[in-house]
Amino acid sequence: MKRSTLLALMGIMMMMVATACGGAANTSTTPIATFTLIPTYVFVGPTDAPAVATAAATLSSQTSALDPQAVERGKGRYEALECATCHGAAGEGTDDGASLITSTLNETDFISFMRSGGSIGPDHQYSTNRLSETGGKNLYQYLLSLRNS
Repeated sequence: MKRSTLLALMGIMMMMVATACGGAANTSTTPIATFTLIPTYVFVGPTDAPAVATAAATLSSQTSALDPQAVERGKGRYEALECATCHGAAGEGTDDGASLITSTLNETDFISFMRSGGSIGPDHQYSTNRLSETGGKNLYQYLLSLRNS
């Protein structure tokens, strides 16, 4: 083989090796994909404990908001439904009925109890023709007023 042919072959081989190894022959590059992680949660720091209503605080806020007209009308319902027969003239309770002064029911639960009779049964099951929604609220206001007496 001639020397010039040998040199030409060696030159071609060197160019091939340089190209295969990423030499200057290939100048275009493909960008590498990058990923951005998006969190699926957000950290929420600790919060303050919720305020707990005590019976005394609830009682004082309820009794301070009493409507004198509602209390008077509630007294009329108390008498008309003959509540004093079992619960006493001032709701203090008797041998036949529990004290209404110490009841812990809120207004909604009280009216619901008066409609259903609760665990007592039909003795305290008043339909709307005997105790309207407003009448129930008034009666509840009257019972709250007894706590201050």
